[in-house]
Amino acid sequence: MAFRRFPSSLGDLMPGWRLRRHPLLYWVSAGTLSLLTGVIVARTVGRAEEHAARFGSMRPVLVTTDKVRAGSVLGPANTEVRPYPAAFVPDGALASKIEGSVVAADLEKGEAVLRARLAPRGLSPIASLIPPGGRAIAVPTGVGTLPLTRGDRVDVLATIGAPDPAVASAGVDASAPTFRVAADAVVISIGEESVTIALNRDEAERVAYALTAGVVTLVLNGA
Repeated sequence: MAFRRFPSSLGDLMPGWRLRRHPLLYWVSAGTLSLLTGVIVARTVGRAEEHAARFGSMRPVLVTTDKVRAGSVLGPANTEVRPYPAAFVPDGALASKIEGSVVAADLEKGEAVLRARLAPRGLSPIASLIPPGGRAIAVPTGVGTLPLTRGDRVDVLATIGAPDPAVASAGVDASAPTFRVAADAVVISIGEESVTIALNRDEAERVAYALTAGVVTLVLNGA
């Protein structure tokens, strides 16, 4: 039968006390521990420096905190500044917030905000959605109007009781009471009583005439 040996002295219960009784052994142990700690720290710092050298230093980048639709105004509610490795920062990325800027294209959540995605300063959210050289016009809505969404494309049809020489001179076939005055116009804003569409200058003139001379109908286009 084996008997358990009980501690015969205080040193058996407290090994550290035994080390203090032998200064040489104590300092050798302390030195070894310090050396190991230094090696671990050096390796950690070395790896961090290696990663920094590979990806570059951290740079501030303005990113979106939610999906931002074209025509929206940037601000604290949808953007914030985050640090990014320089190697991952795209060209033209903004480094700080620009209050009141309007985006000209849709941005996904977490996307870096590029200067090229911003509308020129001074443009309103609706004006920023008009293609270069284009025009925008509001078409009144009423009972039976299509449930449109911003970004939809529509044809504009005019119904006029009798052919008008002014319509024919604009290059529109007015032989039928209903004819198309604009094609593939983009819906850029929807209000309670009107839909704003973007089109070219000639189409804007024809739609404006149709609004005063007859009835205008928006026809939704498919893909």
